[in-house]
Amino acid sequence: MIRFAARLLFLVFSLFFWACTPSVPSGILSEEKMTDVLVDIHLAQGMAEAQSENTDVARYKYIQAVFQKHRITEAEFDSSMVYYSGRAEKFTFVYNNVVNRVQAQAERMGLESVEKQDKFESLTSEGDTANIWLGKDFTCLAANPVQCVYSFQMKTDSTFKAGDSFIWRFRSQFVGRSMNNEAIALLSFQYETDTVAAVTELVGNNAENELKYFPDKSIDSLNLRTISGYIYLPTNHDADKPKPLLISKMQLIRMHKRIEEKPIVKADTLRVDSVATDTMPQQKAERLTPLQMRESQPKEKKINVVKENPNPIRPMRGIPNRTNRRR
Repeated sequence: MIRFAARLLFLVFSLFFWACTPSVPSGILSEEKMTDVLVDIHLAQGMAEAQSENTDVARYKYIQAVFQKHRITEAEFDSSMVYYSGRAEKFTFVYNNVVNRVQAQAERMGLESVEKQDKFESLTSEGDTANIWLGKDFTCLAANPVQCVYSFQMKTDSTFKAGDSFIWRFRSQFVGRSMNNEAIALLSFQYETDTVAAVTELVGNNAENELKYFPDKSIDSLNLRTISGYIYLPTNHDADKPKPLLISKMQLIRMHKRIEEKPIVKADTLRVDSVATDTMPQQKAERLTPLQMRESQPKEKKINVVKENPNPIRPMRGIPNRTNRRR
């Protein structure tokens, strides 16, 4: 009886201990450990980016120093990244802790936060310029057939207008060093006439990515039906595979087309009757006498014009004038 009670008590304690222990498989870092490692890796990559030369080499050395500090291998970290990226709740918890701790360290160092510098951070889903993103804020891609693609699709509604422009924004960060650390992002638009337009962008390491789309004049009058996009991490079979890619702070900015307003000409406020009515005082006409009428008429003035003879008669030389002849 005593042995049975002891076994029962041991079983109860074992079940209680098993319930309190995080359900993380063997070889996977715990949530607290994963948070510590990611914070140090973020700081290490920031220090490597500050190097003017050999940034890749410096990044590799700093990250290896982080692994040595926490006494883990790179393979254990990669496996943990794949594990947490496939579990949204766990990954959200870890990522939020990483962001809060990195933000707190930046504020202690007197650095302005990225959120305060971001001009699109305070946008809402309404207005001429709005953040219409409805998907999750972050994700993680891994170089395997299951987790190598993140995609989304959005149907438009009455808030969309013809001629809208868009910017898909997100941050990318490869966790680890590899020669193949490069992904591809695509943003596609389908219009009412089955016209499709798209933009593509290469996704680099520790970068602020923006896929900007401005419709051409040939389609800016068409109504938009759907918006879709994806981020693809190639799954190379080489020994040097891409490291896990962390995507965060995703936004989809919509900007309405500006319409130039024509000046409105105000109607004339003057009344018609006020213009037609003569407000000048009129003088009464006086009757004139016949004498006054004759004097008021213009008088004609005669001008006598004396014309000179164009051919005057001149006396000839040698002939005496008749008036001077002697009688």
